[in-house]
Amino acid sequence: MAFFDLLKQTITGRPINITEPTFIRNECSAQAQVDKLKELIKTAPPAIAKQINQDIKMLSYGIDGENNVAYELKHSFMPILILRDLYLEYKGMTAQIDFVVIDTKFILIIECKKMTGDIEVTEGGDFIRLFKNSEGKIYKREGIYSPVVQNQRHLELIKHILCDEMDSLNPRKCADVLRSIVVFANPKTIVNMKRASADVKKATIRCDQLIAHMKKLHTLNEDGCWFPEEGMYRVARILMAHHKENKVDYTQKYGLTDQMIVAESGGDQSPQTLQASSVPIEETAIYKELREYRLIQSRMEGVKPYYIYSNAQLEEIIARMPESYEELKQIKGFGDVKCSKYGDAIIKVVKKFKSPHRNGDCL
Repeated sequence: MAFFDLLKQTITGRPINITEPTFIRNECSAQAQVDKLKELIKTAPPAIAKQINQDIKMLSYGIDGENNVAYELKHSFMPILILRDLYLEYKGMTAQIDFVVIDTKFILIIECKKMTGDIEVTEGGDFIRLFKNSEGKIYKREGIYSPVVQNQRHLELIKHILCDEMDSLNPRKCADVLRSIVVFANPKTIVNMKRASADVKKATIRCDQLIAHMKKLHTLNEDGCWFPEEGMYRVARILMAHHKENKVDYTQKYGLTDQMIVAESGGDQSPQTLQASSVPIEETAIYKELREYRLIQSRMEGVKPYYIYSNAQLEEIIARMPESYEELKQIKGFGDVKCSKYGDAIIKVVKKFKSPHRNGDCL
């Protein structure tokens, strides 16, 4: 890089050739999943087709949220690099990251949340989703894994990668430039933060506040560590080098076998398949055993059950039936720490019910 180019960037705080938001990666793996599920649903048994349809709806909802964030980033008019939908693998650790934004003054890790229902955050940092009826009365409360904690773990993984592979960065400098934020992308969702700690409040924003938040981050680091344009691209290249395609085995995820697949021409299901697929997942033996383990473990640790794993994660365990730590890490929210604490017990239950004689219980 020419001396005068570097001098100009030092004075202006802006890259030379990056003049607008630039997507280095703008792919959405969730959309590819939806496309595959739409094909799979054509040949799936009715009960499993119902589950697939529900997954399509949830994935589509998440895609809408990511698209909202992508729109805001695209129209920020900031000279930034953007990486969308990264699945990072590094030294046995994994992370599914919605967005990484690279500015001259910061690297921002964004966790996008588009949820149905309102959100309440307790003084202890618990995130509770509230479901209301048509009259506005709460009929269900469901704890969810803290997206703030989840995104902080994403930040730690990126810090490990960059500190190991960039001589110009060390933990202190990473602390200057690395930031994380949780963006609630559903404009209709009400997030009650009255009892939340100051740290949680700082770590969450609404989608329409994102641009202002990024501009504030740039200004606040006026005299700190910064990246020239070449450095911005190097960060992007390093992260892309550790991105892997997170492939899902849908046959395993939904417990499908060749015998269970219903031909589009209208092939009949066997009595065994009909009997197995008609059982609600909450009534299956594997669901009950994993739920019982979660309850006992939560009481031992003195935490809420969903801290161990949420209902959604429980259902995904049953859908994926992981038999190793690596397979368990494919489930969002399961990193090294959670796998080391609970992985052996979960895998033991999975293997017990994955026996050919117990297939009916696994649906």
